[in-house]
Amino acid sequence: MTAVDKAIVEAVLLGAVGGLISVRVLLRRLPFFTMAMTHATFPGVVLAAIAGVNLYLGSGLFGVLVVLGVLALSRRPEQGTATAIGIVLSAGFALGVILLSARDGFSKDLTAFTVGQILTVGTADLVAVSVVGVIVAVLVTAGGRQLTFRAFDPEGHAAAGYGATGIDLALLLAVEAVILVAVPAVGAILAVAVLVAPAAIARLWTRDIPAMTAVAVAVGAGCGLAGVLISTRYDVAAGGTVTVVTGALFAVSLAATAARNAVARHVGSRVARVARSSAGGERRVRET
Repeated sequence: MTAVDKAIVEAVLLGAVGGLISVRVLLRRLPFFTMAMTHATFPGVVLAAIAGVNLYLGSGLFGVLVVLGVLALSRRPEQGTATAIGIVLSAGFALGVILLSARDGFSKDLTAFTVGQILTVGTADLVAVSVVGVIVAVLVTAGGRQLTFRAFDPEGHAAAGYGATGIDLALLLAVEAVILVAVPAVGAILAVAVLVAPAAIARLWTRDIPAMTAVAVAVGAGCGLAGVLISTRYDVAAGGTVTVVTGALFAVSLAATAARNAVARHVGSRVARVARSSAGGERRVRET
């Protein structure tokens, strides 16, 4: 396989996996948390690169610590989840920048870690994305009912005897795993688009969770493919192109669904007026 072939496979796989987990991120209202995790994982990636250890191993261990830290902070009575996430976001990314600034070649390394270099991915990266995809698919399939229950009725979920910590930890670790495999392709900063945008687009077209999931997976894979093809055709950054394509599709979907809803409301109002007019005519006929 050529570098472009590997980049295409990576983009499609990553888009599909991101689309799959993005529905759960959206249902649990975790887009801000996901953004925080992409930023907070950044120093783990830098530390792994500096230490010369495997990127996934080093940054994965750091990511687990971050997830546990967020859970611990958010469970404290005096701390809200948003506060904990905000602290992790700013402190994590700042630590990564400090670590990079202490090295030679700061600008070059910063670009590589933050926006990714999908054309340099190797077989190991493809394997990593595939493994994470299987893990996410198992989580969504086996724990789908609990994840949905927890998302829509957390009080009922607790009253039914289910523990919140276990399902929350599983979901957050799955999000962190997708972030880790996204870093080589789209970077720590742009990874948030892979984990949020597909579901945001899908929700504009349907509110049925299985249908939303299918649309999100298709959107993620399609945007990844389109982004790589455009980037190789015009020699521009692949990670940024994937994100721009995804953002453009969201804008088009938003406009299209807004127009569809406006037409539906207009047709509905006309039908209602015709029905009222017909009812009034029937009353007049009966009165005469």
